[in-house]
Amino acid sequence: MKAELFSYTLEKSDPHQKVALQRILYGYEDISNNGGYHYRRKGLIDKLAGKKLNRGVFIVPLEHSNHIRTILRKNKATFEVLSITV
Repeated sequence: MKAELFSYTLEKSDPHQKVALQRILYGYEDISNNGGYHYRRKGLIDKLAGKKLNRGVFIVPLEHSNHIRTILRKNKATFEVLSITV
């Protein structure tokens, strides 16, 4: 399977953009009704059959890489991409 490895930093982003991007990419846990309900909201990496490798490093299939690039640019992330075969 062909994929792309993304490595990014958020040094130029403001705190709001950092949190928003983390939630979009990796998902989050939603707790409502004073802790009565716990929901795991999946992020894009999970939905696109990607894999988080380390902080700021993840792999996504090649066909979804343009969508990820757009999101990273929109949130002012500095990133590098390597094409790989998994």
